Amino acid sequence: MILLTTPSDVSAAPGIDECEAASPRIELSPSPTKGQAPVVCISPGVPTTFRFDSVIVPESVKIQERERFEDVAPGQKNLLLVPLENLVAGKHFELEVCFADGAVPECASFDLVVHPGLGMQEVKVLRQPLPAGHFKQVAEEAEAEVQQCRAEVRQLRAARGGPDGLGGAIASGLVSWNGGIAVKDLSKEVTEKQGNPLIKERVYSYRASEHVAVEAYFRNPGTAPWMAAGAVLRGPKGEVLKPVLLWQPAPILSDAPGEEGKRGRVVVDVMATEREARGTYTLILWDEERQRTVTLSNVTFP
Repeated sequence: MILLTTPSDVSAAPGIDECEAASPRIELSPSPTKGQAPVVCISPGVPTTFRFDSVIVPESVKIQERERFEDVAPGQKNLLLVPLENLVAGKHFELEVCFADGAVPECASFDLVVHPGLGMQEVKVLRQPLPAGHFKQVAEEAEAEVQQCRAEVRQLRAARGGPDGLGGAIASGLVSWNGGIAVKDLSKEVTEKQGNPLIKERVYSYRASEHVAVEAYFRNPGTAPWMAAGAVLRGPKGEVLKPVLLWQPAPILSDAPGEEGKRGRVVVDVMATEREARGTYTLILWDEERQRTVTLSNVTFP
């Protein structure tokens, strides 16, 4: 078994896409700009709930290609969408909702974007004048996010500026005197989603000080090389853990008959405490085009 370390040739984190930048909190303007509907990211098979601060008209809900959704269930001040499992990443759907009180804006449109792993679990839509407490809450949430980003930057700087191997793990704070790196063999436990472009061979999970990681080895039965561009871990309640490190040393080459294929390795490292990373997770990996998505379920940590 290979000790999980921080490689010296780690590439930069994947570039930010539109779903990385999209916010689950949307504030509607009284005079919305035409053609600039707010982006809401959805994932195949993952329920997304809109929560409005105003009563909506259930009959007003219009969604493009309704047959692509397993369920569209409007309530008094909420709307549940359940996309089908076979939705293609990158596809857009237009959603329109109208409000019951006649105030402006009378209706709102949203641009639903299909993403392999960054589908939003909940979207808050604010239309009424906002109280002072709202801005205080937004400021507190922004400060918490800044602190999280600073902690991740410190971890990355420590990893990049320290030595390799076991010494690097110690220098970066991943291990301490009262706890080492715990390892769990998941090779027989994880399940593969039907249609995965890669075949898993071995899977290990790791837990260290404020970090968890998944190391997976794959074969590529297809004809085109596969390279990870993004990843998430989805938790038992739909929560999303984004990696601070996604490392793949080289594209996973074809393993088809007549081709010189070989096993490929992918490592996903997430900042999470023992409390934050409990339960069973799903690992979702996608390539640059977001069309060949690899999904591994039943991922747990030691």
